[in-house]
Amino acid sequence: MGSGPLAATRFGIVVLLVFGTLVAGVSAQVGGSISGTVKDPTGGVTPGVTVTAMNTVLGTQVVVVTDAQGFYSLPKLPVGRYDLTFQIEGFKPLRRAGVVVDTDAALQVNATLEIGSQSETVTVTANQIRVDTISTQLGEVVPAQTMTTLSLNGRSYTDLLSIQPGVIPTTTIQANSVIMAGVTGTIAPSGQLNAGNVSVSGQRETANGFLVNGGDVQEHMNGGTAVVPNLDSIDEFRVLTNNFDPEHGNYNGGIINVVTKSGSDMLHGDMFEFFRNTALDARNYFSPERATFNQNQPGGTIGGPLKRQKVFFFADYEATRTTQGIETGLIPVPSGAERAGNFADVASSLTGTVNGRYWANLLSQRLGYAVSPGEPYYFPGCTTAAQCVLPNAMIPQQAWSSPAQRLLQYIPPPNSGENLFSTGAFAKTVRDDKFAYRVDGNSRLGLLSGYYFFDDYRLDNPYPGQQGGANVPGFDALTLGRAQLFAVGDNTVMRNGAVNEFHATFTRNANNVGFPNGGRGVSLASQGFVTGPATPGIVVQAPELEGVENIAFDALTMGVTITGVNQVNQTFNFNDSLSKVFGTHTVKVGGQFQFSQVELDPNATFNGTFTFAGTETGSDFADFLLGIPSNYIQSTGGVFHLRNKYGALFAQDSWRIGSRVTFNYGMRWDVMQPWYERDNQIQTIVPGQNSVVFPGAPLGLVVPGDPGIGRGLSPTRWDNVAPRVGIAYAPSEKFSVRGSYGIFYTAFQGLSAGIMYGVPPYGYNYLSPAPPLFETPFVTAADGTNNGQRFPFPPPPLGASAGNPVSNIDWSKFIPVNADPFFGNDNKTPYSENYMLSVQRELAANAVATASYVGSRGHNILVIRQANPGNAALCLSVSQPDQVAPGSPTCGPFAENGIFVTKDGQVINGTRGPLGPDYGTMTRQETTGYSRYNALELNLRYTRGNASVQAGYTLSKSVDVASNLGEQVNPFDIHRSEAPSAFDMRHNFVVSYNYDLPFGRLFGRRNEWTERWTISGTTRFSSGFPVTLYNSADTSLLGTFGNGVNNNLVDTPNYSLGCDLQVNRDPAKGPAFNTSCFSLPALGEIGSAPRRFCYGPGIQNFDMALIKNVSLTPNKSLQVRVEAFNVLNQPQFYGAGAVDGNITSSTFGQIVAAASPRLIQIATKFVF
Repeated sequence: MGSGPLAATRFGIVVLLVFGTLVAGVSAQVGGSISGTVKDPTGGVTPGVTVTAMNTVLGTQVVVVTDAQGFYSLPKLPVGRYDLTFQIEGFKPLRRAGVVVDTDAALQVNATLEIGSQSETVTVTANQIRVDTISTQLGEVVPAQTMTTLSLNGRSYTDLLSIQPGVIPTTTIQANSVIMAGVTGTIAPSGQLNAGNVSVSGQRETANGFLVNGGDVQEHMNGGTAVVPNLDSIDEFRVLTNNFDPEHGNYNGGIINVVTKSGSDMLHGDMFEFFRNTALDARNYFSPERATFNQNQPGGTIGGPLKRQKVFFFADYEATRTTQGIETGLIPVPSGAERAGNFADVASSLTGTVNGRYWANLLSQRLGYAVSPGEPYYFPGCTTAAQCVLPNAMIPQQAWSSPAQRLLQYIPPPNSGENLFSTGAFAKTVRDDKFAYRVDGNSRLGLLSGYYFFDDYRLDNPYPGQQGGANVPGFDALTLGRAQLFAVGDNTVMRNGAVNEFHATFTRNANNVGFPNGGRGVSLASQGFVTGPATPGIVVQAPELEGVENIAFDALTMGVTITGVNQVNQTFNFNDSLSKVFGTHTVKVGGQFQFSQVELDPNATFNGTFTFAGTETGSDFADFLLGIPSNYIQSTGGVFHLRNKYGALFAQDSWRIGSRVTFNYGMRWDVMQPWYERDNQIQTIVPGQNSVVFPGAPLGLVVPGDPGIGRGLSPTRWDNVAPRVGIAYAPSEKFSVRGSYGIFYTAFQGLSAGIMYGVPPYGYNYLSPAPPLFETPFVTAADGTNNGQRFPFPPPPLGASAGNPVSNIDWSKFIPVNADPFFGNDNKTPYSENYMLSVQRELAANAVATASYVGSRGHNILVIRQANPGNAALCLSVSQPDQVAPGSPTCGPFAENGIFVTKDGQVINGTRGPLGPDYGTMTRQETTGYSRYNALELNLRYTRGNASVQAGYTLSKSVDVASNLGEQVNPFDIHRSEAPSAFDMRHNFVVSYNYDLPFGRLFGRRNEWTERWTISGTTRFSSGFPVTLYNSADTSLLGTFGNGVNNNLVDTPNYSLGCDLQVNRDPAKGPAFNTSCFSLPALGEIGSAPRRFCYGPGIQNFDMALIKNVSLTPNKSLQVRVEAFNVLNQPQFYGAGAVDGNITSSTFGQIVAAASPRLIQIATKFVF
């Protein structure tokens, strides 16, 4: 992480000096093209016309001459504003002023010359909005004025990605979306900003590419952006949402291309302060009090000349200091009666029976009366110990386990009704500092420019759920982060008219995520656990992380974080391309190479974690008090050094077939290597194959170096050829019809390698074979079997190979092997087929409407499948006391790894079958997933005078078998997992606007008090996300859980077909849907309900800003603004977790979370 802000500042100063000296360069791919036809007054084409494009900021110019058909092309111009001049003897020079070249733009600017003298110049101002008559890509540009005028809750450009059609407005990735020993969700840039993990055109939320001045800044493990520049430093950004040209690759979601501002010959910039205070805000719907929210964001920008007309600079700085109360939403907690052992209020949940003689004897000792295996814990009307274990649904305190007695204090009592808890009183704090410096210069080598970005932050998060942490107060965790980007390159116009573009970038993103803070320093022994290497208790492997033990209930998690990680991402990227006009063809060829490395030093449940799912009694909290968890997990492992290489070649041609038709075609060859580990610390399973690197390993467990197993486990595919074609028909500059089709390969998410952690022989992930004892989790509760202490774990030496095998490992300590998702050995590269048809029409000057059909089909999508599921029928055959021998446990949920003895004396070593008894839960990453997306997208853009409007509507349907790497698919038939995507939003309307208020005209007085008032805002009306339905009780007996932490099972509830769901959007009126339509499946059944099919509440939101600009001098002004988010303070219940879809939860079907209430921000800005 470096040695602190002072060292970072010194380093930054050195970098700035180097930039100023070298005038290094940025990416090639941060510009667009201009082409067109020049005609005379009769409509005839005019060859030999000199066309000059002058950059009005940098002063650079490019000159071309029209060909015999009067056609000209400027194939690659840096982003900026240009004046085009058309000159030829016998005609008046024509000047088209203010032509804006955006990122990836393909502008058509035709010209008609007038006969006359060279001294008579005709000047025409270009329209700000133009019909796209050449490009067959879909996407919109968001300019600086829009970004800085609209109200933004966080000052991040990523919050504006969704103001165009096809982009979902929020992420659906939750804390339980990914199974991983490490980060289980997005890493927020600057500690709290939106990472941009949103679905674009139906693709996964991790499939977007992020570029800043051409540098790839994606955080490769979780797929968001690592770099979010100061908003006032951004010139524009463009989101390509569908069918981008072959020059773009590596991702099949959106391509988000950010370009920062340049300096000029005039010194310019701004200074600002954005301020928030609790007194300005409203109270969250579910919170009993108004949450604290204090924030200060000072900063500024400055740009100007280093050498007039030659070298320019632009620098910026922004600080953020935040203290914000975080709303928990409604969390089910034990009622006051339950905390005293009285379960009368939830007695119907106590449906379990005593499992095993050992556990029955232990209960007898605690209760003081006889308890028998198979005896019910409770049934209606039971009032004596002769009838059931817990008469009157009471658990006497003498029956409580020792850890439960000590840990109860950390579970908050209800404060909303009898069994719900909600608060916003506990705050996250953020300290963030970021700066950047850019240099641009003209030289004989071409247009050179350079960019350096630095961001350092500290976050204290009260509810670190993404690291397996608590969702109740008292267990905050720290995250320290630093992001850096260094980009160099060159844009050169050659003598033959060709344009060569080269760039090299380096991105470094270091984050120490989820380091426990609250709850640390409490020894496990003092919590009632047996500890020590020679015991069946917990071995403390990370004393510095020791604290309140991590415990997950159905809807509540307490204790210190267990899946934090110190992660350092480094990406080296090199691009080169050459553009040349050949008659009616504009050809571009090029290539890309990228090398990525990620260092992972995780805290992978080193000190253990427990799950209580009501496996024994039917109630998770009753199991907690008695001390019989559903499972216990403990892991260990070393530092991971992940590596990945990517290479690509492309060729594309924009062929002007005639004055009305342009044919765009090309091809990209992507070579995408699966992620590998530097020291080969990853494994896969190939049934029937013996390892030669580790002789004696369980049959099927193989590693890199074994026959047929490469470093990336799956082979690198060399046949990823992606053709892309499109045609644009434009009978005039005011109307176009465009269509395109393409194949788009996407890289394997880095998380696919990062989650292969804790697997023998380099690591170990212990999962209790059956419900254990709370105090001694290596003892099976049912029969008292001591499964043996597995820790501490001595890893073998690195460097094993077929020529240097390691054969002295005692593999019996690992049996049964339990693994986080291993990467299959036959995976293919994921890709999508994208297609679109778009009609665009100019309705009036500076008003353009677009209607598009957009579709895609996803293939070879990486999903997770349980490779070793339990045999439900076999489990049911030993699920009753009369089916097993005396003293044998019975089989049930979470007991797939248990050992059972039938009444005939047959020993059943676990119920999992496909991989044999040496393996427990083994989840496999495989490329068998698929998706479908179809959408109608409507867009209207209008800019004229004092008004600007952009409105978009999307009607879409997205379907897949798994929306992220945390959703497992059905282990027997993947098609049974098909359902609406987690990010499926059927209706999505959004309008953003900016209007200069005409107070001067209305009041008849034009002065400083009535002029320069602006109102702006964003309004959104959207339908809700589908509710993810699941059953955490493992009633299917398949054991489809991964590591038991942060993931959903395949199991779903039963659904009564045809039942009226009675969808409700108001939590005051009851559940979001009719919960009586659903029921728990019988043991051995998965459940008949699809994973998703009913939808939660949608969005009806208004954000607004009122801005007053005061002119101080001709070149200086002061801006004062008031911004309001959710200005009507309307409760918003959207979001992937807003409705509880867990049928085992007491809040099943209820709306349990609300988005932010009305928040107000005040700002001042000095502009010069």
